[in-house]
Amino acid sequence: MFAMLVEINIKEGKEQEFLEVFARNHIGTRQEPGNLRFDVLRDPEIKTRFYAYEVYVNEQALEAHRQTAHYHRCVAELEPLMTGARSKKLFDWVMPENLTNECG
Repeated sequence: MFAMLVEINIKEGKEQEFLEVFARNHIGTRQEPGNLRFDVLRDPEIKTRFYAYEVYVNEQALEAHRQTAHYHRCVAELEPLMTGARSKKLFDWVMPENLTNECG
């Protein structure tokens, strides 16, 4: 599995518009066969900072996601809402959920 955390900083007053734009990407991504998880999180202390936590079956599934129409539309519509470029961090999966459930 392949996980990624994306930080997105939005201009003040544009939070609701961000959520509307990103919801379309969320719905489309969850329908992709290679996507296992797509969570959208908001920083409780910085209300204009959001995170997308994405999990894919492999790196090829992430690349396929980046080729979809909903991804390209989202990136284009987010550009004027952001304070700067998104930051992305990739992770290797070391403890899948099914293993952690066995621990308690």
